[in-house]
Amino acid sequence: MKLFGRNTGPSLSKEREFEDVYNTYARKIYGFAIRLSGGDTYLAEEILQTTFMRLWEHWGELKDREAVLAYLFSTAKNTFLNYCEHETIRHIYEEYILRLGDEMSLESEEKHDADSLEAYLRELVQSMPPMRRKVFVMSRYQHKTNREIAQELQISEKTVEVHITLALRELRNRLND
Repeated sequence: MKLFGRNTGPSLSKEREFEDVYNTYARKIYGFAIRLSGGDTYLAEEILQTTFMRLWEHWGELKDREAVLAYLFSTAKNTFLNYCEHETIRHIYEEYILRLGDEMSLESEEKHDADSLEAYLRELVQSMPPMRRKVFVMSRYQHKTNREIAQELQISEKTVEVHITLALRELRNRLND
């Protein structure tokens, strides 16, 4: 077999043949990877390593050893493109997770605020005079009409309205403080 202008003969092993290819083309592929990566030496080394690992994996499948250089450049380019695609997906996912975390944090914060406000309102209602509290609870929490409250408590509808008005005014005043 003739490889790179040399007669390899039957004595040249697969490993030695591969080593010759590596020694011949590694600098070219590394330079290509440096250009692709915008000067990122770490990424260029990763591309170089991955490219030659793939060459080794497919070494027996290559029919024409003269096309090795084209295979190396193509593999290096595809390795770089796969890296870029992976990094893009990773970046999008990280942004999604950060945004989701912010939304969950905001929802959690809003729920906490709502729970705190509801607890404070219940405290304010508990501090009202007994009849006002009873009328307000029946109106706002039990959703009874003024007529139903008046009949149940045996008071006039006008008295129910006065209690509700005073309760709402008291809540407004205390919440504005």
